[in-house]
Amino acid sequence: MRWIDHRSEMPDALRGAIIALGNFDGFHMGHQAVAGEAIRWAREEGRPSIVATFDPHPVRYFKPDAAPFRLTTLEQRQELYLAAGATAMLVFHFDGDLASTSAEDFVGKLLHDHLGAAGVVTGEDFTFGKGRTGSRTMLQSLGAAHDIAARTVPPVMDNGSPVSSSRVRQALAQGDPQEAARLLTRPFAIRGIVQHGDKRGREIGYPTANLSIESYLRPKF
Repeated sequence: MRWIDHRSEMPDALRGAIIALGNFDGFHMGHQAVAGEAIRWAREEGRPSIVATFDPHPVRYFKPDAAPFRLTTLEQRQELYLAAGATAMLVFHFDGDLASTSAEDFVGKLLHDHLGAAGVVTGEDFTFGKGRTGSRTMLQSLGAAHDIAARTVPPVMDNGSPVSSSRVRQALAQGDPQEAARLLTRPFAIRGIVQHGDKRGREIGYPTANLSIESYLRPKF
């Protein structure tokens, strides 16, 4: 299974799943802790586990010129999530409709009615719904009203600070791929398609195209 678009009908085999809710772009140590809890919980109850992500990133939707860059493609995320043990990846297509969905409808209509979630796992800073009005406390109360259990995972601390995508981006921007790899628990990888250029490499005796880089280790929980 490649991935599920949140606007599509949820396959029957995936209804009743435990869903890790978040953006999970870089899938660093903090993201892995949230996803790992969802996967363990699902296995304990014999349910499917789903790791969700948003595309485009909400920041990109509201601030198209914002500096933060995407750490992984959707294809990379899918591979990382499945390698971690998830049953499937769910992609929330972030557009005007999703941005205007109230916190109540996000839980009641989307998570319960449309996706059929049995449980959700988030980080402590997860927000949802129009204007980011939904908090982890609201998720627990709204979820309980719709028979959706909710768990929260505290941030993974490192050198006195939470591991975050911002820290990974900062390390890369500062030319420190070793630090980025440490936070990611794998080397940072760039994937792309080789484009035909001016064939200048033929003039100097060797090809000059940049090949895609793929270097993964199984995420560590």
